Amino acid sequence: MTSFEEKRTLVKFLWGHGYNEVPKLQKITGYPKTTLYKWTAQLTETGDIKLGEHTGRPRLLGPEQQKYLDKIAKKDRTATSKELTEVLNNTYPGLNIAPRTVRENLQHLGYQVTVPRAVPLLKKEAMIRRVCWARKYQRRRWNTTVFSDEATFQLFRNTLKVRYKPGEPVPTRVVVKHPFKVHVWGAFCEKGIVGFHAFTGIMNGERYREILTNHLFDQAFEVLGDNWTFQQDNDPKHTAKATRALLQARCPKVLDWPSSSPDLNPIENLWAILKKRVEKKVNSLVHAKETMSNDRFLSIIEEEWHRIDKPLCFNLATSMRGRLDLVIEQGGHTINH
Repeated sequence: MTSFEEKRTLVKFLWGHGYNEVPKLQKITGYPKTTLYKWTAQLTETGDIKLGEHTGRPRLLGPEQQKYLDKIAKKDRTATSKELTEVLNNTYPGLNIAPRTVRENLQHLGYQVTVPRAVPLLKKEAMIRRVCWARKYQRRRWNTTVFSDEATFQLFRNTLKVRYKPGEPVPTRVVVKHPFKVHVWGAFCEKGIVGFHAFTGIMNGERYREILTNHLFDQAFEVLGDNWTFQQDNDPKHTAKATRALLQARCPKVLDWPSSSPDLNPIENLWAILKKRVEKKVNSLVHAKETMSNDRFLSIIEEEWHRIDKPLCFNLATSMRGRLDLVIEQGGHTINH
């Protein structure tokens, strides 16, 4: 087991090299967030981490039992703490621990709880195509590529986590029966955002071509000149004969793209960031008792889109080489990037 001094030295080293956020430190070290929040507060205030008195309950699981807990947790990642507790108590008669102890030990072992990401079901042929595509473009420079996609934004999405102390009222969130939804098409490149269009209703081929005409071509030429490559996925609206003809007439180059590969498109990361910013802004306005109309929601999405800065776009565009390396390394399987 890692000693306090070893943990302290590692956290101080990471802190000194710019890792100042608890989630990042927790991801790297696996140490409990409660400990890291306490240590980062000490580092902020004094520049050091000091050993204080241990006031918590001693862990009831010994090294052998912790090792076994790690084994059964890995074997069935959907098992609840109650189910794991029953297995431990049956395996070690007389142990008689509660699910809370199991949860604490799982946290000590570095486990976190999350809802699995939804990813496309990839057949072997699709994985082979992804690897071939990645090798084809592995050394490509992505500085003139315009990445594009559509996303759906929902009013009162409510996915942000909040903190509260024992004894305080449990935080609430606004829920409506039929939340307003808006679709957004967007495009960006290494130099910054390129095009944006929000709409309701159905996206068909005609509407998609109108979006490209009004929100892509002139904007991309303004940002990148006449030497840029357009990226889009293989949605039938994108590959329709009329769309292909429009792109051939107005777009310098169009990038071929492997099917079922949203994980390769860095705009997916941009959507996740944008949705979180929009949700945070909506929640703050709702808590301030401001009226949240559909039009206000649309304006917030556009405002936050235009607040996307160039460094973020640069980092996302330049992440392409790492994505392709991962696809090759993992044999075409979906990557987490």
